[in-house]
Amino acid sequence: MGMHFITYPLSIIYNISLQTGSLPSIWKCAVVTVVFRKGSPPDPANYRHISLTCIACKLLESCIKEDMLSYFVSDKIITSSHLLECSLDWAIAFNARKPVDVIDLDYAKAFDSVVHKKLLYKLSCYGVCDMVLDWLKDFLCTYAMCEN
Repeated sequence: MGMHFITYPLSIIYNISLQTGSLPSIWKCAVVTVVFRKGSPPDPANYRHISLTCIACKLLESCIKEDMLSYFVSDKIITSSHLLECSLDWAIAFNARKPVDVIDLDYAKAFDSVVHKKLLYKLSCYGVCDMVLDWLKDFLCTYAMCEN
């Protein structure tokens, strides 16, 4: 019964956000903090910035991502077979106690260089509906930095 107090208002906010194609302005704010990584504490290079954003927005973002991924896989726009094949190969090698070299690429920097207009156009060509495209366009806008 306690979950109803949060799920019902969130569902209304989510529906309005999707129907209007815009995010509440508070969702576009982030509180930026620094976290120590390693090394000498006085050296500023040993810290990284973390943007703390709205949990409600992260939840809706996750739902949209899962729905889009499901759509792309079901329509065979993308396939997860390569990942499954690699995982199987790694498991076989691991069980046989054979060494395996794996290169993990971090695409976070690559995403920063994506032209949002081209991304939205491509998603449109793949059949993503206008309502979601409008929401994604607003989501991809630069986040404002909020003070603590």
